[in-house]
Amino acid sequence: MNNKTLIASLALVAGLVGIAPIVQADDPPQKTVQPGVNNTRALVVGDRAPDVYQRTEKALGNWKQKGLKAPKDQAQWVQINDKYMMVMITNGMIVDITPVER
Repeated sequence: MNNKTLIASLALVAGLVGIAPIVQADDPPQKTVQPGVNNTRALVVGDRAPDVYQRTEKALGNWKQKGLKAPKDQAQWVQINDKYMMVMITNGMIVDITPVER
């Protein structure tokens, strides 16, 4: 009777050891933080601005007070970091850049 119990116990342990790698392989990947578009490189005229700057809530309504020229048709002035950029609403292309005066 002892031999049967020992064999059954070993079979159970061997089965659990064989299942453990399968269970561990199903763990979800760790979340990582990716650098933002603004942090990776300097934006220049002709580049595409991040999508968020194509939204009307990002538009500068007081562009005249800031000394900026009127935005082109289908464009808006936005502030990205230390620059004002005229961004096309339709495709996000930057058409003009002016530094923020302090």
